[in-house]
Parts: sequence; structure tokens; C-alpha cells
Amino acid sequence: MTRRMTRRLLVVASAVVLAAVASSESALAQLYKGKTVTMIINYPAGGPNDIEGRIIAQHLPAHVPGKPTIVVKNVSGAGGVIGTNQLAEAAPNGESIGFFTLDIVAQLLGNPALRVNYADFVTIAGVENPLVVYMRKDTPPGLKVPTDIMKTNEFKALSLNLQNSNTLSQAMSLDLLGVKYQAVPAYRGLKEVETAILQNQGQLANTSLPGWRGSAEASLGDLVMPMWQLAPRAKDGSTPRSAALPDLPTFEEFYASVKGGAKPSGQLYDVMRSFSDPLVAMFRTALMPPKTPGEPVALMRAAFVELWTDADFIRDYSNIIKAKPILVSGPDAQEIVAALGKVTPETKAFLLDYSNRLVK
Repeated sequence: MTRRMTRRLLVVASAVVLAAVASSESALAQLYKGKTVTMIINYPAGGPNDIEGRIIAQHLPAHVPGKPTIVVKNVSGAGGVIGTNQLAEAAPNGESIGFFTLDIVAQLLGNPALRVNYADFVTIAGVENPLVVYMRKDTPPGLKVPTDIMKTNEFKALSLNLQNSNTLSQAMSLDLLGVKYQAVPAYRGLKEVETAILQNQGQLANTSLPGWRGSAEASLGDLVMPMWQLAPRAKDGSTPRSAALPDLPTFEEFYASVKGGAKPSGQLYDVMRSFSDPLVAMFRTALMPPKTPGEPVALMRAAFVELWTDADFIRDYSNIIKAKPILVSGPDAQEIVAALGKVTPETKAFLLDYSNRLVK
């Protein structure tokens, strides 16, 4: 074969490959062209999950080939379980996506209302968010600084349902500190909790970073103060402050400040960290129904990665949340979800007993 013929064959082969790639890209673009994607948010409108989800829904279409319309659908109730079940039962055709706060405790305790295992979903991406605990300043005998919580006699700590991470991480933190309180796990969403705090039906609550910065801090104003943050532990086991909240002490720092420098330890602390670590490491999770095909999954995962380079998205997110979004990529997010299956039976038994004894 002559050199000229070889070159000609290479040119033809390259043209065939490029045509195949172009055809594939065109087919992928057609996958979402003219389509409407439903984004299920598993908490009520106006809450922190909804605030964050709607910012993403506004900007995500520009990064999906075919530029589909994304419609937000709030499906609240049962600590996010109802919306989770609805996504699990949606057609796996790429036209449904969830933007959830996972109810990790519900899965760990085998809540019969949860009809799906989180690992069965296809994880698209996650967003890291610390928790912020806040409290009314006029809680008797009055709080001038956060450590004055140790002087209170008893107060009401409001949260979501009994077997929910929002409830249990809050209660365990307070029990570790040794303060007297009454747990009130009776709310459908954190916006309802915020309203109840405003009306002085309770004095302490916790929310995600978007819930604090995007809602509670503005609506409650000088009525409350942030107490501490619960942020993800580092790989070396240390407990640094979140980059989004550099001026707010971690729970571990707060504990040391009121316990003579001691560090929290023991079974209660270990159990609290076992379920709160995956939660705050990936507080919001973008999911697609089980068995969703690879093509829409790949497109959505790539779209989220591109979204985090979108200056307009980062600007809008930062204007509301007062911090830049921290992305957890699809494969890393899937790994965090899979780790939930490694929680020991002893931890699950402790959690069940603790939740059963929380409301006396």
C-alpha cells in the first residue's frame, strides 16, 4: 500500500469517526429538545431546599443539550419521604429529577414509609452544606452570647418528624451539652419551624446554610442568634469550619468552650456523627429514578459540572445564600450514598432507642 493510499484511508477513517461523533452528539441533543423535565423537591415551597432547588432549576437548562424546560414540583410530607417515593416510582426516561434533602435516618431505621433505598437512585450531584443551630435571644434568662444557653432552665427545640436527621442531630447536640429542653418534632418543613420560632412557640431550631442565609437570618433578624455549625469532618477526622461560615464556631469548638476545653466523645457523639457526616457532606442531592439509562444520566451529570462554572448561577446563588455553592460530583455523591449501607447494626439500634425515648 502506497503512502498516498494510507493517508487517504486515514482521512476517510477520521471523517467516519467525526461523523459518528457528530451524529451521537446530535442524537443526545435531541434527547431533551422540546422536553419538559420535572424537578421534584421533597419539602414545601419557600423552605431552604426549595430556595436552593429553584436557583438550580433556573440555570441548569442552559447546560443540558437541547435546553429542556425544568418545572419545579414541591412534594412535601413525612420528612421528605413522600417526594422521595414519588421520584422512585417515576418513569426512568430522563424526564424526572429530584433535588432532595435525604432522610438518612429513615433509611437507617428502616422506616416502612420509605419505599426505596437511596442507593437504588442514580445520583447526579450533591451540594455540601453545614447545619446552623439558632436560638431566640430572649430565651429566659436571656442570651447575650451563644454560651448563655448553658444558663437556661428549659426551652423548646423545634424540628421535623421524630425519626429525622434534623431532629436527632439537634437533640443529640443538646444532650451532649447537658442543657434542659423539650423536643418538639412536629413540623412538615423548616419554613414552618421558622414561623413558629418567630411566634415564640419554640426557642431553638436548626437549618441548612441556605435556610439560614436565604430565609431565617433575614426574616428573624435580631430576634435570634446563630449558635454553632455542624460541618463535615475532614478525611483526617478533624472538624474544621465550613468555608461558607468561617466566623461561626463548629459544634466541637462550642462544646470545648463550655466544657473546659474537652472534646465531645462517647457513643452519643459517635452515633450523631455517623449519620450527620453524610448529611452535611451532601446536604442537597440531585437524583434520577432507579434504572434511568446512561445517556440522560451522563448529560445531567455533565450539566451540573458545567453549572458550577456558570458565572450567572454562582452570582445568583451567592446573592441569596451569601456563599459560593460547593459541588459534590456524581461519582463522589454516589459513594456517599453507598456508604449508608456500612452503618453498623449497633448504631441503628442506638438510634431507634434514642428516637423512641426523645419525646416523653
